[in-house]
Amino acid sequence: MIELQSSYNATMIVLSCMIAALASYTGLSMALQYAAAVRGRSRLVWLGSGAAVMGTGIWAVCFYEISAYQLSVGTNYDYFMVVLALAVAILDSALILRAVSQRQLRRGYLLAGGGTVGAAAAILPYIGLNAMHANLRPQYALSSLLPFIAAAVGASIALLWISHRFQTAAGPRRKAFAAALLGTFFSAAIHTGLTIAVLKPSGDLAAGPAGCSSSTLSFILGFATLFVIGIALAAIIIERFWKAQMRRQLERDMRLESLFRHSQDGVFSCTLEGKILDANLAATRITGYDKEALLKRQARDIICPEYRHITSLNFQLTIAGQSRNFDSAIIKRGGQRIDINNTNVPVLVEGQVVGLYMIVRDITERKQTEWQMNYMAHHDDLTGLPNRRLFEQQLNKAISEHRQIGASAAVLFLDVDRFKLVNDSQGHDVGDLLLRSTAERLRGAVKDEGIVARLGGDEFSVLLTGGISREAARDIASRIIRELDIPFSLRGKDVHITASIGIALYPEDGDSLITLMKNADTAMYSAKEDGKNTFHFYNQAMNDSLSERVQLENELRKALDRDEFFLVYQPQVDIATGAIVGVEALIRWRHGKKGLISPDAFIPLAEETGMIVAIGEWVLRTACSQTMRWCRSDIGPLRMSVNLSSRQFLSPDFSESVARVMRETGMAPELLDLEITESMTLDVNRSIETLLQLKRLGVSISIDDFGTGYSSLSYLKSFPVDRLKIDQSFIRQMQSDTNDRSIVATIIALAHNLNLQVVAEGVETDGQSDFLASHGCDEMQGYLISKPLAESELERFMAQKSS
Repeated sequence: MIELQSSYNATMIVLSCMIAALASYTGLSMALQYAAAVRGRSRLVWLGSGAAVMGTGIWAVCFYEISAYQLSVGTNYDYFMVVLALAVAILDSALILRAVSQRQLRRGYLLAGGGTVGAAAAILPYIGLNAMHANLRPQYALSSLLPFIAAAVGASIALLWISHRFQTAAGPRRKAFAAALLGTFFSAAIHTGLTIAVLKPSGDLAAGPAGCSSSTLSFILGFATLFVIGIALAAIIIERFWKAQMRRQLERDMRLESLFRHSQDGVFSCTLEGKILDANLAATRITGYDKEALLKRQARDIICPEYRHITSLNFQLTIAGQSRNFDSAIIKRGGQRIDINNTNVPVLVEGQVVGLYMIVRDITERKQTEWQMNYMAHHDDLTGLPNRRLFEQQLNKAISEHRQIGASAAVLFLDVDRFKLVNDSQGHDVGDLLLRSTAERLRGAVKDEGIVARLGGDEFSVLLTGGISREAARDIASRIIRELDIPFSLRGKDVHITASIGIALYPEDGDSLITLMKNADTAMYSAKEDGKNTFHFYNQAMNDSLSERVQLENELRKALDRDEFFLVYQPQVDIATGAIVGVEALIRWRHGKKGLISPDAFIPLAEETGMIVAIGEWVLRTACSQTMRWCRSDIGPLRMSVNLSSRQFLSPDFSESVARVMRETGMAPELLDLEITESMTLDVNRSIETLLQLKRLGVSISIDDFGTGYSSLSYLKSFPVDRLKIDQSFIRQMQSDTNDRSIVATIIALAHNLNLQVVAEGVETDGQSDFLASHGCDEMQGYLISKPLAESELERFMAQKSS
């Protein structure tokens, strides 16, 4: 009988313990460090590799321990038993690593695994001894074997629990400590198992049957040792590289997580089916739902119905691997619509799309700003109507559509008559109110039959589409005329305006935007020339009239420089005495080529173009100069009446210009009579201020064409005027119309009650003169006395009257 404890090599025992610890550290690294980062087959490969390295080290420890004992007999080794020992060592390692790599080590698994590992560790030295072919049979005494197995099982259970606690997350030092414990455990278990064994001879003590010799096994053990050391060194190097990679990956993951959680944009993590897996805080803020509510929803559930189709298309393209960016809208909790910009990003794992991120940004404010800017760019800020730009876009669109289907359309150009007078007399604030009120009435007149736009100033336009007929366009234009003819009540005052409308039809009056708008504008000017407050359809002859108008305007601008204007004078007589008490200065235009041009042809044009101011000052200066020449002649002083335009009267420096002209010409103030119309006095306060300034100059004031305007008689008593001039329209029909006679008699009585003189215009018959005299009219003028006369003709007429 041979006792193994009698003789052993201590150096090999220490070496075996180091190899076991190194193999355990390598196995733990491979199992914990690498297997934890992967799943599936890759995880099994890493666990298997770790078990192979660790098992090889433990196997080598077993045979190092056996070789450490110095036997007195030669030994060979059975290949099968050697391989079986390796398999048991690897299986034992696999059980350890499987237990240690679990997130949670259950008690049942700990006890079962620990028991199995302990039993295997106890069996391993027995297998190693049986691998020897030395006719020696190992035997164990139950008194020592059972405590040994129990101690091995208890120690293995404790080691599994400690090793599980000391996982990689706890740090490399604890892993090294766990490896040292495992190495020590296996070395101690193998050493103890060998020392309690007793080898009994089973025959001749010579070497047993042929097998693996000691030298061969030593070579294999050396190779296994080098293999474990090499793998251990490689594992250390790989571990460092792996840790660096893991740190970088962890940093990237943390950055992504931080970006996901703290992004100001809403981020949704979705499955390929569109289910929301996760959402950040911004997503809950944008949608109004808490995270739990969002995780119960599909992404399409919060998309506005009109955007679901485009969202679905972009979703499918993202699943196909494309990043997509598009605008859409969601329904916030509570029903509020939120405009968003949506970016879809595919989530790729090993080249496969496994989900996607939906990144949404609230662009409601931006959309509202864009809408507002677009609205402001295409709408008039005063009336809210489409402006010229939008009108032209709509007209081009209508032309394109109607050209395809052959339908007709109509363009109406509208100009507010007398708007400049209201704006100048009442102020721009009242003018703005009038334009807004006009826009409202136009909308009401056109209704849903067309588009109303403001082109600028007092110009409006209407686009009628849908195959509009000439008769329908006529009806709408008539309706507009009637609506605008109703007085406007603005700040307690009634304001009367009319409109001139030009109509161009598509396609007969033009098939392009420029042509239609030009022809509608031409028709509108034709309506103005026809007395205003009417509408005209375009016809080709209007172009000739417009050309003449443009030419006349150009010539009018040159008339002053060419000295083509001159004055004629119509005498005014005292009805009671028949004496000539004054004259009214009237302008005439003798064109160099066209000859004499009627005031009715150029005065309205001068008003529209603003040239009336310069012309009016010329008339005033010329009339005053003429009066002073007469004062120095045999004719003597005559009252000079000069008509004023609304633009003259309402200009801020008008009274100063009158004073300047009087000063430069030497005009006596009492000889100058300035005639204004009722329509000039619509702005009562401004009119009174101007009239008072003129009265301080010493001139007299007459209200011309009295009875045809719209001013309230209640203001007449406040105006510092000297006389009323009855419009000739009442005088002309006075003898045949009892109403006109009553009006004339009333005006005379009203004026006298207000201490005003009365001048009758347009007196042509003795009957008219007698009626006026019988009712106390002060003065008259008209063809009964004389037509307007040139300077020399008036002087002869005066000489005849005095002779």
